[in-house]
Amino acid sequence: MSCSLSQLRTAIASKISALSGFNQTRFPPGYFARMQNTIAHKAFLVNIRTSQDAPERQRRAGIYLNTTVEVEFAFRLRPKDVYPTDYDAALDAEEDVIRAVLSSYAGVQNGIQIRYNRSSRLVVDTIEYQIHNLEFTARHVLPNT
Repeated sequence: MSCSLSQLRTAIASKISALSGFNQTRFPPGYFARMQNTIAHKAFLVNIRTSQDAPERQRRAGIYLNTTVEVEFAFRLRPKDVYPTDYDAALDAEEDVIRAVLSSYAGVQNGIQIRYNRSSRLVVDTIEYQIHNLEFTARHVLPNT
């Protein structure tokens, strides 16, 4: 069984949507968090940033890829609890997202592997939200047809 790029993005988004309070934003990658009205508490997006040939012999089953996947989400920081209460809660939410993304994808493609690479965090100038950017590498098979 193979997995297209859109199927991979949808599968990851479904895992995150299952977490309490998380909702997928309707803004495309690159526009999330640019303006204050584009973000909401626990709004997220999944960006399929790059794909490249995986260092494995190509087979009839499809094209083996390593795909860089970015997950961005916003966590609201209440005015009087910026640090450390809501900050710690945002870090806990990040861990929940990491665990969700790394969970099994057997229903989408047997053998799909996702690895966590790194996270970065940024508190916006208004101190109203913290933006989390998580990067993963997905190894999957793109269909030949």
